[in-house]
Amino acid sequence: MSELEINLRKIKADSKMLDSQKIKMFYDLMVAQNIEPIVLRLSGYIKNKPMKIDYLLTFTPTRIIMVKKNKLRKLIDPGFVAGIGPYLYYILSEKIEYSDIKIKDSFISKEPDSAAATAAKEEEEAADTSDEVFIKYQDIKKIVFYSDTKTLVSNMLGTAVKENVLIIHTVKEKYEFILPTGKNGPYNKTVYWLKTCLPVKISDK
Repeated sequence: MSELEINLRKIKADSKMLDSQKIKMFYDLMVAQNIEPIVLRLSGYIKNKPMKIDYLLTFTPTRIIMVKKNKLRKLIDPGFVAGIGPYLYYILSEKIEYSDIKIKDSFISKEPDSAAATAAKEEEEAADTSDEVFIKYQDIKKIVFYSDTKTLVSNMLGTAVKENVLIIHTVKEKYEFILPTGKNGPYNKTVYWLKTCLPVKISDK
């Protein structure tokens, strides 16, 4: 049993801690282990007439990674598409065992050398042309998340909102994503994890 597994088991087993306390301990552990875990993933798109651009949004303890989906990924998303990351889900839920965790879906790979790190930084600075954009939380002015009542539909089973809206305001840009509830879950579930897991305030306007 690895040191990481032992420490995660200890956090999971402490029934006296609140979810927020477990998450804080989890973040501290990841920093100590030099691991950048996937905290939350959402699937959405940006309206860009005459078409829409699909994105996979990955949240870590320090940043948001926005990746444009290629045609293959639009059809078949590798790994989990939406929800909290495997390590975090493990310590917060009784439904998953450590052996169920898929390592490749659990963390962001570190750059192996300085040249690769420099290339990654150049890619970040060229965000307007890149398929992958990084936003550090310290550069975020505000995150807004609300239910788009204009997409409310009714049927024999009741009423439901089909889409939610996530707006990220940074010091330089504004990103507005449409998040289908069919892929990401209902508003109440998604907003709970956004507010619980991320180190920034989430507002509804």
